[in-house]
Amino acid sequence: MADYKSTLTVPGEVNVLRLEIEARGKLLDVSALVADLTIYEDIFSNTMSGYIVMVDALDLINTLPLVGEELLYVELETPSLKSKIKKTFYIYKLSSLAHKKRMAGYILHFCSVELINSVNSKVAKAYKGKITSTVQSIFADENFLASKQTLVSDATSNDYPFVAPFWTPLQTINWLTTKSLNSRGVSNFLFFENNKEFEFISIDTLISNQPIRDYVYADVGSDTTLGHGASLDQKYSFVEQIEMQNTFDYIRDLSAGMYGGVVYTYDMTTKNIKRTSYDYIGDFGKTNHSNEKPLKSSSLIKKKIASLHFLAKNDYLTGAYKSQKIHDIFLQRNSLLEQIRAFKFNIKVFGRTDMQVGQMITYTMPKNTEIVKKEINTDANMEYFTGKYLVTAIRHQIINGKHMMDMEIVSDSFAKEITL
Repeated sequence: MADYKSTLTVPGEVNVLRLEIEARGKLLDVSALVADLTIYEDIFSNTMSGYIVMVDALDLINTLPLVGEELLYVELETPSLKSKIKKTFYIYKLSSLAHKKRMAGYILHFCSVELINSVNSKVAKAYKGKITSTVQSIFADENFLASKQTLVSDATSNDYPFVAPFWTPLQTINWLTTKSLNSRGVSNFLFFENNKEFEFISIDTLISNQPIRDYVYADVGSDTTLGHGASLDQKYSFVEQIEMQNTFDYIRDLSAGMYGGVVYTYDMTTKNIKRTSYDYIGDFGKTNHSNEKPLKSSSLIKKKIASLHFLAKNDYLTGAYKSQKIHDIFLQRNSLLEQIRAFKFNIKVFGRTDMQVGQMITYTMPKNTEIVKKEINTDANMEYFTGKYLVTAIRHQIINGKHMMDMEIVSDSFAKEITL
C-alpha cells in the first residue's frame, strides 16, 4: 500500500489515493505505471477529460485487454486539505503506442461517463416549466445523461416549453443555456463539469462570488532566495509562469458583438419587425462584473451596426401566447460571453485539490519597470492587470508526485477606469 502523507511539507505535493482501471470485472492499480496524469476542466466544456501516459511492462493491452470499454477511477488529495478530486472516467482512446523490447509506452485518453451516455442517446420529448427543472430532469434521467453526480443549478426566472428534436442530451442542455435568464434577467448561462460537480449556472452569478485565493506574479518565486523563506501558503500564491497569447483583439471583438449590436426580430404572427440594440459602455452597469470599470474607454470607436443580426420568433409556438423574451436579450448574451473571453491569460501555479473552475481569485502583477523613489512605499502594481479574475479552465498535471496547475483566468473589466 502506498505511503500517503497527512501533512503538507512542500507545495505541489499530492496523494494519489486511487488510480485504477476496471476492465470487464478486473480491477488493476496502475499508479506505478503512470508517468503523467493530466486532467482538464473548463467552464466552456460540458465534461472533463484527460489522459495518462503509460510505461507498461505488464502487457496490459493484451492481458486485460485494453479495447476502449474500460473505466478509470481517480482520487487525488492535497495533504492537509479536506477537499479531494474523486472522479470516474471512461477510457475511450489509446494513442502513441511505441514498443521498446518488452516494454510499451502509450497514452490512454479518458472523458466523463456523462459524455459517453450523451453520445449514446437522443432526446425526443416535450418539456415545459422552468428551464432549470428541465435541465435537472435531463441530467438525472436514466435514458439520457443518467448522472449520479451533484448538479448545482442557478434558478431560471423563465420557463420555455419545447420539443427536443432528437438532439443528444448535452446538445439539448447547451441549447437551453441560450434561452435561460437568471433572477436578474441576465442571459449568460453555461453548463459544465468541475472536479467536484456539474453546474448549470450564469456567469453573472459566478463573478459575483468572493475570491477564494490570492495569486501574485513577481520577482519572488518559490525557487528564489526570498521565496524559500516564505510560508507554504505564500508559496502556493506565487505564479511560476505567465503566458498571454492575445491580450486584446479589437477587430474580432467588434465583429463578434462585444461592443454592441443591432438585431431585427420578425414576429411571425403579427408580421411586425422590432429593432433592438445593445451598447457595451451604456449597458455595462446592468450586469455583474468581476471588477468595476469597462475594458474600454468611453471614446472607443464602435458602431452597433458592426454586429447585425436577424431573428424570427413566434409567441404562439405552443398554441397559447407566451412571450419569447430571449430575443430581447440576444445581444446582451452575445456581448457578455465575448466580454468574458476578451481579456484572459494563463498562469502556472502549484496544484491544489480545492481549486476548481468557476471560482474567483485575486491576481496581482507588479509593474515591469524599475521602481522609482516615490513608489517605494506603494504596491507599484499594474493598475489594469491587478484585480479579480474568474478561473475558466484548469489543466491538472501530476508528474513524479508533483501537482502543477495551468489555469486560464479571465476578467471582463478593470479595477481602474481607462482615462483619456
